Amino acid sequence: MPRAEAGQDRYSCAMRVVAILVALLLSAAPVHAQLRGHGGPVRAIAVTPDGGGAVSGSFDTAVIRWSLTREAAEQVLRFHEAAVNAVALVPDGRIVTASQDGRIALWRPGGAKPERVLEGHDGPVVALAVARDGGTVASASWDRTVRLWPLGGGAARVLDGHTDNVNGVAFTPDGRAVVSAGYDLTLRIWPLAGGAPEIVALPTPLNAVAVARDGEIIAAGADGKLYFLAPTGQLREAIEAAPTPVVGIAASVDGSLIAAVSNNRPVAIVERAGRRQLRSFIGPGVPIWSAAFLPD
Repeated sequence: MPRAEAGQDRYSCAMRVVAILVALLLSAAPVHAQLRGHGGPVRAIAVTPDGGGAVSGSFDTAVIRWSLTREAAEQVLRFHEAAVNAVALVPDGRIVTASQDGRIALWRPGGAKPERVLEGHDGPVVALAVARDGGTVASASWDRTVRLWPLGGGAARVLDGHTDNVNGVAFTPDGRAVVSAGYDLTLRIWPLAGGAPEIVALPTPLNAVAVARDGEIIAAGADGKLYFLAPTGQLREAIEAAPTPVVGIAASVDGSLIAAVSNNRPVAIVERAGRRQLRSFIGPGVPIWSAAFLPD
């Protein structure tokens, strides 16, 4: 992603008519549901573990809880003063939201107000990740830091070292490290036990990162490529996913598939083992910012 100022200008020019949630189905069938309710483009999405619900964050500053079984909105959450850039789900059912306003909010199921607000970032927060045990939330910010927030209370741990915007963050499946992706052309693997990170230099700014169940790291490049790295950081392969920057990625639950989104192009579905694009989904003709797989 570009720097904060340029990025916000571009976001403001995006379509402001209707926000569309697209469930990615591995078939050639048309989209089977369009969930309407936001007053601006949808920026982030997360799907509940049972596949029955979803949470979306929008440039309209709102968060919406959706029932995917009823194809309807269940609750609108309002707190943030700027675009909601990231949403994540805690295993106990709580929702985490992060905004361009630099704040992170933690919501209890059904609550109308955040039960806790996490403050400390000096710039927009653009990505979130929740540790598998549900005890920690990691946030990535354009203030060039990653922060680890203990959900049981206490001060955040600041991971400082990136020299430009941090655009992506993900925990490793073994719970031993957190991975960050930055616009400074580096991917960093931070050991949670402490110590210096493993720094991997790549040939392009990075916009997002995901970690598969077996520990393989996938990074989204501004050059339109997906970068596949070993759990220890060695580059294994890079493949082209789009002719424009990849701005978001998601891994399927079993780790076999990667969805890669770029603002003005189809969503690419990539087979991770074969390093090949299986198919693409044509979007609604407006920028696509985020994707999530259903549990199946």
